[in-house]
Amino acid sequence: MSNLIFWLEALPLGRIIDFDMATVITTVANLVPLLILGIVFTKVLYAPVRKILNDRTERIRNQLDEAKEGRAAAGELRAKYDRQLKDIDLERVAILDEAHKQATHQREQILSIAKDEAKELKDRASMEVEMERERVREVIHTALIDISSDMAEKLLSAAIDRKAHERLFNEGLEELDRVVFSG
Repeated sequence: MSNLIFWLEALPLGRIIDFDMATVITTVANLVPLLILGIVFTKVLYAPVRKILNDRTERIRNQLDEAKEGRAAAGELRAKYDRQLKDIDLERVAILDEAHKQATHQREQILSIAKDEAKELKDRASMEVEMERERVREVIHTALIDISSDMAEKLLSAAIDRKAHERLFNEGLEELDRVVFSG
């Protein structure tokens, strides 16, 4: 500071650029604290504010990086989800095909069983009809034997003349018709 005063005293007639000495000293005296305050504020305030701004910038970069990673992860999840949907769709088609095959197989089995049962019923019905025919034949045969026996008995017991013979024969035919066509 003393060098500055010495320098200022060496100036001609006590004036610098049309300023008197008191103005220059006051100006320098005002500039020195401003300069000291500037240095102090730079060290005390600027460094922490700069650190806060750098930290904030770093946080923002980290958040952007995390957002990019999140977007990439979301893209991977979406791709995985799409693959799973395709797999599920393929599995659904396979299950439906298998169910259709099983249903067709069961239908064929049921139809086969139904055809077999229908054939058995038809065979049984045919057998029962045949047995009923045999029973009716036996009944008719027995009736014919009985009628023939009755006719023979009547013929032998009655006098055999032509009129009696025709009458007995007609009665036997009528009885035969009645048994055959009514039974």
